[in-house]
Amino acid sequence: MRSERTSQQAIKARNASRSFWRLMHQVPLLAGMAHVVFMVLFFRIGALWMGWVNVGSVAMFALSALCLRRRHNNAAMVLILSEIVLHAVLAVRFIGWDSGFHYYLLLVAPIVFVSRVSVKAKTMIVGVMFVCHLAMDHFMKMHAPVYTVHTHALSVLRYFNIAVTFLMLSLLSGQYYRLVTSAEKRLRELATTDPLTRLLNRRSWLEVADYEVVQRQRHQAPLALVLADIDHFKAINDRHGHLVGDRVLQAVSDLLRTAVRQQDSVARWGGEEFMILMPQATLETARVAAERLRDKVSTLSVALDGAPPLSVSMTFGVTVHQAGETIECPVRRADKALYEGKASGRNKVVASDVPA
Repeated sequence: MRSERTSQQAIKARNASRSFWRLMHQVPLLAGMAHVVFMVLFFRIGALWMGWVNVGSVAMFALSALCLRRRHNNAAMVLILSEIVLHAVLAVRFIGWDSGFHYYLLLVAPIVFVSRVSVKAKTMIVGVMFVCHLAMDHFMKMHAPVYTVHTHALSVLRYFNIAVTFLMLSLLSGQYYRLVTSAEKRLRELATTDPLTRLLNRRSWLEVADYEVVQRQRHQAPLALVLADIDHFKAINDRHGHLVGDRVLQAVSDLLRTAVRQQDSVARWGGEEFMILMPQATLETARVAAERLRDKVSTLSVALDGAPPLSVSMTFGVTVHQAGETIECPVRRADKALYEGKASGRNKVVASDVPA
């Protein structure tokens, strides 16, 4: 159990890391587009030095995008953070505090805090940004900007910077939320499904079964269980190899998934065994359904390399949940019925509602 939790934690950490770096691939594109606009604005208002600074900014973001594509992630992070800080400092110095370029320092905090660096490094980086912000504020109160920009143009720049800052924060937050949601969904699938067959795993099936038992007791509705086993599966593995065995398991799983009712739950119970939970199904209903599944399985043919297709058959044990039982009781009955079917020649359906 501990190793399973450790594995899930490792998967979650890996998914979070992938989500972060997918997010970082969006930053150079968004920021590069914004700096192209800045470049045009600065050249138009006569702030030539800042125009060329933005040319350099676009180049830095292009280089960071190239680093990300080549998986030089740390170099890309350094380039992105350095550009944000340098551009904010130079823009405030050249254009003035009222231009609003210091707002871009706010983008550093969310980027850093969702990164995979240590808490100590995150605190240090954000602390440096805070000190930098205060230092720029203090410095610009005592010094005039290099360029004197018309008040109207300065207001346009400030409002534009506020809008871009909010837009980038919103886009990055939304994108990160989508990535994390997708990663969590994949993690849930890994935790609840069998990786080979994509059916429910045993633990997830038991959780569904416990819920259905409560529903049955509340509404006095029938609840059936069907335990199925692929006949001579060990011989298939021994003769044709485990890759062919995996193909058989996948073919059978696909058939069961599509052949049962929508409300039924199918799980890989273990090895070559499959368990089907059938709410609102009596013993006879489940037996007829199992016979139908047995017929369908018998028509399966699994392709082999350079040999005739492989035929498959299955044996089924069928039972129903009885009042006052835990789910383990009908599971044992289904297993006993399956064993009887195996002992009497396989490729059969055996139904039993007699307590094991």
